[in-house]
Amino acid sequence: MAISQALYTGVTGMSVMSDSMAVVANNLANANAKGFKYDRVEFDDLLSLDLGSSAGQAQLGRGARLSRVRAIHTQGGLSVTDRLTDMAVQGNGFFVVNNPKGEKQEAGGLFYTRVGSFNFDKDGYLSDATGGRLQGYEADQDGVLSTKLTDVRIVTNNIPPKGTDKVVMNLNLDSREEPLPVDFDINNPVKTSNFNTTVNIFDSHGTKHAMTTYFRRVADDEGISWEWHATVDGKEVTDADGAKIKEIASGTVKFDPKGNLLEETYNESSANFNKGAVPDQKILIDFGKNMGSEEGNGVGASSSTASSSITVFHSQNGYESGNIKSLKIDLDGKIKGYYTNGIERILGSFALATFENQDGLMKAGRNQFYATNDSGSPRIGTPQSGVRGSIYASTLEESNVDMAQQFVEMIRSQRGFQANSRSITTTDSMIEEVVNMKR
Repeated sequence: MAISQALYTGVTGMSVMSDSMAVVANNLANANAKGFKYDRVEFDDLLSLDLGSSAGQAQLGRGARLSRVRAIHTQGGLSVTDRLTDMAVQGNGFFVVNNPKGEKQEAGGLFYTRVGSFNFDKDGYLSDATGGRLQGYEADQDGVLSTKLTDVRIVTNNIPPKGTDKVVMNLNLDSREEPLPVDFDINNPVKTSNFNTTVNIFDSHGTKHAMTTYFRRVADDEGISWEWHATVDGKEVTDADGAKIKEIASGTVKFDPKGNLLEETYNESSANFNKGAVPDQKILIDFGKNMGSEEGNGVGASSSTASSSITVFHSQNGYESGNIKSLKIDLDGKIKGYYTNGIERILGSFALATFENQDGLMKAGRNQFYATNDSGSPRIGTPQSGVRGSIYASTLEESNVDMAQQFVEMIRSQRGFQANSRSITTTDSMIEEVVNMKR
């Protein structure tokens, strides 16, 4: 009789309801765990008996069994903290952590997590509470990121000085100025020039020097031409021979009849700053993208029109030595250092991993996951590339557990367990009636 099998059917129901309650209890226990992803239990029915009758074939169910416990990877809420190295992912992706001593050996040392609570260890590496090191990409001194995934280490050493080797000037030279009848005189530069501008440059020691450039209009039947002479204080160089100022570079700039920069010529430059600086320092002065050899269009370059001579802007690439003052983490995962000398430098970038099937990831504890054959291999890259999300610094992702939903699941599990226990006691009464037939 199938009545005896009903006992075992009820047992399977009580078992799966017990598993369901265990999952709910685990979700509630981690309701305040940062980055936790709640689980959902899934069941399968059991069909173990086929019955034949005059009415045809029939199937008799034999209960339920646990199919899988699925992690639900929905976005949790973001909460702001006061620590720069607390980070959250908005969108797709997992932080990559290298921990060869991790509990799951099958992970191969690589774990994936949404928990961005990291600290600097004694060696400058960003690590989690277990000692696992956050993975990312290093940057060279020019801020170019490497393509090799490695432990993220923030080097906070001071940066050495850099001597100026290029000055960019964007200015307008008044085309109404008449060519001067005298040549430029280094001993009387103001009276033998039409306009001058000053920019600070640096020698190899990082010492600042004021470089004044004098411009003199020269006769030109085909357009507008100016010669220029870059000078520094004679006391700051070794080869001034007692002169008050020393010329370190010179050249000419030519403009077309419309005032657009047409051509630049540059004479040899040489700056020999004193106090042991590197001799014969070359400094290139660039007035913008000319329309001749550089195929410019006149936009963003120096000009010579009928308006007062003025310096629109100038810049140079030298700087003094500096110590790191602060760090910043951008949305694209780049780590930037700000130094006391005003330099901003990219120090590295974090990596995010995405998976073809993130439901195939296995939990490794500590709110970490590891890859399996079902998840596929990780696709690792920088944030905001591809489908990867953004990084928010001083922020942590909360658990995605909805307590109201879990309490509903708890009630369903409780009632399911209760109903299955009733099926067992009822079946017991039925068997008792069968036994009593003998009386």
